[in-house]
Amino acid sequence: MTIAERLHEAGRQEGMQQGLQQGQRAEAQRIARTMLEDGIDRDTVLRITGLAVEEVIALNH
Repeated sequence: MTIAERLHEAGRQEGMQQGLQQGQRAEAQRIARTMLEDGIDRDTVLRITGLAVEEVIALNH
């Protein structure tokens, strides 16, 4: 495998990892929004989803 091929593969792997993380974050936000709509308190939503306080506050507006 050439250096260019290795760099290309490393970039592809990094892109896949970033995409996976973004998808997981979006899913956590979706779950948090549903929990808030169902009346679950913010502290519980934070604990379960692992989202930042600012993210959960933004979802609630």
